[in-house]
Amino acid sequence: MPPLSTPSFVESDDDSLLKNLDSVPLDGKSLIPGNTIFTKEEVPKLTDIKKRIPKEYFIPSIYKSFQYVIQDLLIVVLLFTIYMALDSTSFVPPFLKTFLLLPLYTLSQGTMFWAIFVLGHDCGHGSFSRNTSINNIFGTFLHTLILVPYTAWKLSHRHHHKNTGNIDKDEVFFPLRKSEAIIMTGGSGETKLIPYFGFGLGWIIYLVSGYGTRATSHINPFSPLFSKDRVGAITSLACVLAALTCLFYASSVYGIWSVVRYYFLPWFVFASWLVVTTFLHHHGVEENIKLPWFADEEWSYVVGNLSSVDRDYGILRDVTHNIGTHQVHHLFPIIPHYHLKEATAAFQQNFPHLKRESKEPIIKTFIETFKVWKSQFLIGNDTKIFVYKNEKTKQT
Repeated sequence: MPPLSTPSFVESDDDSLLKNLDSVPLDGKSLIPGNTIFTKEEVPKLTDIKKRIPKEYFIPSIYKSFQYVIQDLLIVVLLFTIYMALDSTSFVPPFLKTFLLLPLYTLSQGTMFWAIFVLGHDCGHGSFSRNTSINNIFGTFLHTLILVPYTAWKLSHRHHHKNTGNIDKDEVFFPLRKSEAIIMTGGSGETKLIPYFGFGLGWIIYLVSGYGTRATSHINPFSPLFSKDRVGAITSLACVLAALTCLFYASSVYGIWSVVRYYFLPWFVFASWLVVTTFLHHHGVEENIKLPWFADEEWSYVVGNLSSVDRDYGILRDVTHNIGTHQVHHLFPIIPHYHLKEATAAFQQNFPHLKRESKEPIIKTFIETFKVWKSQFLIGNDTKIFVYKNEKTKQT
């Protein structure tokens, strides 16, 4: 990756954080939602939270799941057909095709690829249906359409859910300890970054080589992380290779630029959305949000997964199946996407002091948060609890 900067190491503010923790009332009264840091001893048990969410929200409907699959695929086909028709006609001036139609098609189709990813994401969590075989078949099918090795991704993503917010065990975007940075860089401790993770390029790098010192390649089905379903990892990778073969054949028939326009430009938009949303699920530097990371001994499943934030994607919220409604999803990934809003409302009503949400513009927040992240993600070896700080906001 091209060098961006060499961030200075950030030592923890454990003393001041722990002083804040000592004053936290357990009943949640007089707390600012999203702005308080809790320890693992001060959050409810997972079973207690689950009791406050109606049982019907945990039950997937195979009919609804199929409905969303058919709906999204029809929209993808419709967008493709409309763009092809307009691009082929002589009535549309070439400059409009290049500077209006192509960007509109790229952004809209790329967003729909993102929606398809979310449906495959439901399959990976078992919230698409209660049948494992159906989940794996449709997850592989949907993710193959967008060149994602489903089983490898599913297993690494489950590892992330099991270790969310754990500095020492999480799977992606975790703060890097000084000792880890020295090992990763061969002793220099100097890191090299692509600005804003290269947007969609960051997704490619993640799939191929993984992230940080716990990197796992998703194109290596023999990685230890995939030992629970080696056959599935091989199968899903073979499906992606088959899809790439089809795209290569199409480029030989219709031309490389045609395949790039109709498929790979939207795919890059999808990949960029994925980098942006994944990063913002667990990072934020808004004044009213604290998203702590915990050392392994300070971490628990509940306190770690509560360290995520619900974000408002505006008109894209329903299009992309509530992917921004993330806190409850992380606590209970078995809840289908079409029940997340209601389940979140129940959670926030019963535990208002635990909610973290932001209405800030997505792209603006991503850019601002990345700038803070790149200067602070290297932390001390003994850090117990770490929170990113927006120095600009702090000064104002």
